This record gives sequence, structure tokens and C-alpha cells, in this order.
Amino acid sequence: MKKIVFILALALILASCRIPESITSEYDTNPFLKRKEVSVDNSSLVFFTDAHIGRERNRSDVVRYDDNFLSFIQEGGYDVVISGGDMADDGEMSESLKDFISDIMSTSSLYLETKGNHDRHPYDYKGFDFPSFFLNSIFKAKTHLTYADLMESEYGIDSTGSYLISTPDGDISIYILDNSLRSFSSRQLSWFEDALMKDDTDFKIVVTHGNIVSGGTFDHSLFLTGMGDEGEVSRFMDICQKGRVSLVLSGHHHKGNILYGDGRGYTEFNAAAYHRTDSVFESKGWWYTISLDREKREITIDGYDAESKSKKDSWKVVAKL
Repeated sequence: MKKIVFILALALILASCRIPESITSEYDTNPFLKRKEVSVDNSSLVFFTDAHIGRERNRSDVVRYDDNFLSFIQEGGYDVVISGGDMADDGEMSESLKDFISDIMSTSSLYLETKGNHDRHPYDYKGFDFPSFFLNSIFKAKTHLTYADLMESEYGIDSTGSYLISTPDGDISIYILDNSLRSFSSRQLSWFEDALMKDDTDFKIVVTHGNIVSGGTFDHSLFLTGMGDEGEVSRFMDICQKGRVSLVLSGHHHKGNILYGDGRGYTEFNAAAYHRTDSVFESKGWWYTISLDREKREITIDGYDAESKSKKDSWKVVAKL
């Protein structure tokens, strides 16, 4: 038994040593300096997170209201749709996932998506596929590619990087960061800081999958966070504050609907999951619109119930103009 524990601990240590900088290995240069620009007619953005497509195969209580979501985008004339990650539950390139993404892209002008930890799962974690777990997750053997590996090359999805969106109410800078391995890495944060300091856009919004701040309500947010290094969290928050980021959007927590801050300092909105389950620790199914008002110097987050498409809650933060 002691030998097994020792081997597991050693494997985890080896894995953790490789995590931080591997998250930027696919980029030769700073991806945040290669800005993609798009002009749109609607100043409001649609945000959702944690669709976990494929989870319904393992849980009978999982429900998604995809038709409601797609009709909501069409009826509202929303041009920009952003996902907070965990689109795939097991990291699988399933036909259902392909169809869902294709439908979103066909109803919007720009679809952005950050990578989630489940998007990187290279093993069937529900089936106790231990050989794949050790080969792919611990020792990085890459016996098969995951959704996170192929989302940009296979689907043409816009992910890690910066995007300048010109709207009737002014320009918006969107930064998509990757913390799906519980780390941004020193290199990614340096790149992010460099790009942010050169960005004079008034409205700046950052999207990550893992929640940065935790403990906002008396539930599992008291101990569940997407980050593993307090020093890195502090550095990220400091960069956002100095770079005048108005809002950070995150997911991962599932129950969500927690606003940390009011816009004057570091401000993060931790969103509830797109899919619905019966668990009290999970979401009942939500998506959001993010609206910016230059005259009021304000950002409004409106939350919608997936089953009814009706607005259920609203949060306001001060914009750092």
C-alpha cells in the first residue's frame, strides 16, 4: 500500500512540474498582441459556461435547453457569443458537440471560447480508465487528441487571445485566457500584462474558465476554486487592476451567480452552468447577457433561466473608463 501511495504521489509531482508552462506551448509569440477585430450592430454580448455536453450519458438528471438558447440569440440579434469552457464533459469530439457549436456559429458573427479542464480530459474518467489516465493525464503521452487540442484547428473556434469588438456604444476588448490546468503560467501572465498595458480601449473584459476568487456564498464556493497558486492569483488580480479591466467572467463552480466586487477594484462574475441538474450544488441552467452603458459608466449582467428564457436576476458593476 505504501508503495502505491508513493508512486501516485511521485506521478502527481511530475505532472505538476509540467503543467504551468505547457499551457502556452502551442504559441511561439504573444497571442494577445495579434488582435482580431470585428464590427457588430448589437452592443450586448451573450455569455454561457459549462455546457458539459456528454454528461447526460452518465447522469439521468442532466438537461440542456439548446433550442431555447439558440432562439434567444436569434431573437435578440446578438452578434457575439462567448463560452466560459467545459463544452465537452470527457474531452470528446462528439457529434452532439459539433452540431451545437455549428448552430451557435451560424446564429452569431463571432464565437469565442476559453478552454475548460473537462475539455482537456484525455481519458474516460467515469469509466475508471486508469491506463489512459496515467498515460495521458499524468505522463502526457497523448495517445489521442482531446476537444481542447482540436477546438481551434478542427472547428475554427477563436480561443486564447485578444479581440477588439466595435459596437454602436464603443469598442470592447475581450481577452480569452487559459487556466484550464489550474494555472495561467508565468509566461501567459507576462504576455497578458504586456498586451493589456498597450491597450487603450475603455471597456476591457477578461474570460477564464476556472474561478479566480472563491468563498462568495455559504456553499462549496467556500473551498472550491479553479486556481492552485495564491501568488499567481494575486499577480493576475494586480495585472487586471493596473490594466483597468472592468470585469472578469468565469465558470467552473457550476452553481455560480456570484459577483465578487462592484467594479471599483478587481471584479469577477462567477457564472452558473448552462446545463441543468437536480443537485443543490449544481446549476438549474443559466446564460447571460453583458451590456455596457458608456453614459452611466456601467456594465449590466442579466441572467436568464434556460428552461423559460426569462430574465431571473441582474447584477451591475462600475466600468473602469
